[in-house]
Amino acid sequence: MRDLSTTQDFPHAKSLLFVATTRKEEFANAFKSEADAIILDLEDSVPSERKNEGRANILEFCQANPSEKFFVRINDTQSAFFADDMAFLKQLGLEQLHGIMLPKAEQRAHIESVISALGEIPLLLLVESALGVQNLNVTASHPCVKQLAFGAFDMILDLGLRDGEGKDFMLNFVRVQMALASKIYNLLPPINRVFPNTRDDSRLKANMESAYSMGFGGSLTFYPNQLAIINAVFSQGSTQIQWAKEVLRLAKIHKGEPFSFEGNVVDIPMIKKAQGILERKY
Repeated sequence: MRDLSTTQDFPHAKSLLFVATTRKEEFANAFKSEADAIILDLEDSVPSERKNEGRANILEFCQANPSEKFFVRINDTQSAFFADDMAFLKQLGLEQLHGIMLPKAEQRAHIESVISALGEIPLLLLVESALGVQNLNVTASHPCVKQLAFGAFDMILDLGLRDGEGKDFMLNFVRVQMALASKIYNLLPPINRVFPNTRDDSRLKANMESAYSMGFGGSLTFYPNQLAIINAVFSQGSTQIQWAKEVLRLAKIHKGEPFSFEGNVVDIPMIKKAQGILERKY
């Protein structure tokens, strides 16, 4: 099987838009949207009796649009649909995939099940259970894993969380573990949860800004009307990169001496911050 871990162009996406594969009429608009990456979903948004329809719609789209690239969220390795997903992807070919989104990724064996079926392919792991958090040191260290994403809905169910400060604390604890694992194993910055309220832009923005401040690089969404806010929040990294480049340029001129830039004194800690921003590129 062809080694895709080095040949695929894994996107550094701020916004990743899920599209239910049973809604093929939405495919074209999704790829024309503001989303940085599209995830064609075969899992939660597709009823059991319509999985084959979803797979057929992906095949039809790929044949008509050979230049488009996307992720596929497959069904988890313990489900009754996993083997059919693997057979379908081998039939489809992997050239148009950025990678596979693997849900309920809790053990290294789950990752190896995908690799055994398809060969080495970039993986975007969904962290959505207590066991998934506990085993991050095992799963995030796998060489095919490129990025982690937060599956908050299933996490809430798995932990039995109730609305309130406690739920927010627990979800933030999970995000902290994801951010730490991403740093330790040199992954791309993790991807934030789907925010369920499609009408409350202020809470959406607050949630995204919280994730951004924790080092997350983007967010999942099912809702195209959320893309503008998600992209705006996570685009702040581009502004930071420009700031860091200018700080380091001026630092060379001042030859290690403190100097003033944008009203702040730039000393050694500030220079280290600029260097860190450029090393992570977010």
